[in-house]
Amino acid sequence: MNKTLTELFVSQYSLCKLGAGDIVGVIGEFGQKEAYVAAAVEAARYVGAAPLALTASSLSNPILPPYASSNPEVPALLAGAGECDLIIDVTVGGLIHSDVRTRITGAGKRMLFVHEPADVLQRLMSDELVRERVQSAANSLQAGSRMHVTSEAGTDLQVDISGRDIPITRQWGFVDEPGRWDHWPSGFVACFPNDKTAQGRIVLNAGDVLLPWGRYVHDPVSLTIKDGYIVKIAGNGVDAFVLSDFFARWKDPEVYALSHMGWGVHPAASWSALAAYDPRTLYGQELRSVEGNFMWSTGSNRFAKRETPAHLDIPMAGCTVRIDGRVVVEAGRLLTREA
Repeated sequence: MNKTLTELFVSQYSLCKLGAGDIVGVIGEFGQKEAYVAAAVEAARYVGAAPLALTASSLSNPILPPYASSNPEVPALLAGAGECDLIIDVTVGGLIHSDVRTRITGAGKRMLFVHEPADVLQRLMSDELVRERVQSAANSLQAGSRMHVTSEAGTDLQVDISGRDIPITRQWGFVDEPGRWDHWPSGFVACFPNDKTAQGRIVLNAGDVLLPWGRYVHDPVSLTIKDGYIVKIAGNGVDAFVLSDFFARWKDPEVYALSHMGWGVHPAASWSALAAYDPRTLYGQELRSVEGNFMWSTGSNRFAKRETPAHLDIPMAGCTVRIDGRVVVEAGRLLTREA
């Protein structure tokens, strides 16, 4: 049975351990996603929490140049968010890569980004199994020294992940801990390898996904990686042409850098999402979370002090991921402890 957005938010608030008397701040943009704002507010009232709607004229980051990051409304938003126990981000583009997010969570506040259509939110509602899979994968990354990714299409990439303090992103779809950020829905883990250590080749194949563009790859693209940067893009199809054009137009060498990489663990996430839904309604989190994908990204890496808005996430199918020689994903199939 399909639930209303309000009912879904009530379920999510339970996962987030929202209590009566807590304050929920809902950050939105004027005239955008108003049904999500209303549902988040109504659900907060239903569970006895106090909602505070914070609306800005525009906060979403564009994905094409030129780009300006300053926004005079941010200080006021931060002041309001600072009084809240839980922040719900229903902006169009999300505040994941913004200073707003880091300052809110840095102050110990919980923050949850919500974007996808209601039936996706319901179908991919998280649980303890997803959290356990994420934590298990994160433990493998934390204890590892080298990640090696291969595929029949020709991918052969190695990166240095040594060091107990390597940054790791754990996303399981809800926030029940102080200072935690997550994205509903989610089910994936990623690390930020030691910067400029990636070497080898990545071969994109038909069915792989380019986000946030919301499109499947149709023609093979070969990417040569040297010292953590894409140094060559080769291919005869439109995908190689578009990727080459996109990177070149920023006129910034840092857009070619590799950023975070990891894999999906959500058993209900589907590769066919972009075909089943209007891609313009999706943020693409389902594709990032598909069980057994290998996902890597380009551009920004705040841990390496590299800031650039030209950020692509690329989930890939059929890859094998090894950590210090131990297979954790085999030809696109997640190897789990509970299996």
